[in-house]
Amino acid sequence: MGVARAAGERDIQRAVAEQKAREGEAQTTELQRTRTALKQRKAEIQRKEVELQDKEAELQREKATVATLTGTLEEKGKALEEKEVELRDAEATLKEKENSLSSLEEAAQVQREEAQKNIAGECSKFRCCWVLVFRSLSSFL
Repeated sequence: MGVARAAGERDIQRAVAEQKAREGEAQTTELQRTRTALKQRKAEIQRKEVELQDKEAELQREKATVATLTGTLEEKGKALEEKEVELRDAEATLKEKENSLSSLEEAAQVQREEAQKNIAGECSKFRCCWVLVFRSLSSFL
C-alpha cells in the first residue's frame, strides 16, 4: 500500500505539475497576446503622433498663410484709405475749380454785357456822326 500510495501521490503531484504547466503556458500565451496588443497600440500611437505632427505642420503653414494674407489685406486697406483721401481731395479741388469757373463765367458775362452796351453806345455815336456827316455833305450838294 505504501507503493500504491506513493504512486498515487506522485500521480497527484504530476497532475498538479501538469496543471501548473498548462496554467503557465496559458499565462505565457496571454502575455504574448498582451505584448502583441501593446506593440500594436504602440505602433498606432506612433502613427497618430506622426499624423498629429503632420497636422501641426500644416496648421503652422496655414497660420503663416493667414498672417501673410492679413498683412496683404491691411496694406491694401491702407492703400484704399489713401486713395479715398486722394479722391476726396480731388473732388474738393474739382469743386473749387467749378466754383472758380462759375465766378469767371459770371464775370465774363458781365464784361460781355458791358461790352455790348459799349458797342451799342459807340454804334449810336457812330451813326449819329455819320448822320451829321451826311447832312453836312447834303448841304453841299
